[in-house]
Amino acid sequence: MTIKIGDYVSSDDNEATLTVVALEGDRALCRWFVDGDVDGDEQEAWIDIAALTVL
Repeated sequence: MTIKIGDYVSSDDNEATLTVVALEGDRALCRWFVDGDVDGDEQEAWIDIAALTVL
């Protein structure tokens, strides 16, 4: 399945639900909230698309 901007994804090394905000080559810029708490800190990282699963 093709990953698109706006997709919700998961990763084996991160138990949070991630949101794809940008794509560049074989990586996706993902954002998520620490501990799943929307009032908590937001994290952001580039992750290899091959490591992601669309939810």
